[in-house]
Amino acid sequence: MMRFRIIRKRMNEHVTTHLIPALERATHVVALWIERAFAELRLTQAEAHVLAALGELAPCSINDLHHCFGHKRSTLTSLLDRLEERGWVRRGTHPTSRRLVLIELTEEGRLVADRTQAAVRELEARLMTHLESDDLAACARVLSALEEELR
Repeated sequence: MMRFRIIRKRMNEHVTTHLIPALERATHVVALWIERAFAELRLTQAEAHVLAALGELAPCSINDLHHCFGHKRSTLTSLLDRLEERGWVRRGTHPTSRRLVLIELTEEGRLVADRTQAAVRELEARLMTHLESDDLAACARVLSALEEELR
C-alpha cells in the first residue's frame, strides 16, 4: 500500500514542501480506484465526477457544470459528448435562455450517477475514519488556497 507523505526539505533555512506532487499522486490513486470500481462501465475519473455532479445538479446548464469543475469548456463538451454517446445524458434547450444548453440525465444515466455518488460517498466515509475535523479544515484551507492562487 502506497503511503502519501508531504516531504519537507531544509535548504539553507528555506523549507520546501512537496505538496503538489502529493496532490497529484492522490488524484492518480483516485483515478485508478474509479477505474477498478467501475471497470465494467469503463468510466474515466472525469466522467465519474461529472456523472456524480449531474446526480445532484441535473437538469442544469453546461455553464453550471463548468463552474463546478473548472474544466476547459472544450474538455467538458468532449466529456458530455462521450456520456451522451453512451446514452447517459441528453442535451436540450434551456427553459430560460436560448444561449444555454440544458444537460439532463437519462434513466440509465441516473442509475450510473447514483451508483457513482454512492461509491464516492462510501470512499469519503472510509477516509473520514482516519481523520479529525481539524484535518478536514486544514485540507479545505489548503485546497482553497491552491484554487485561489491558480485563478
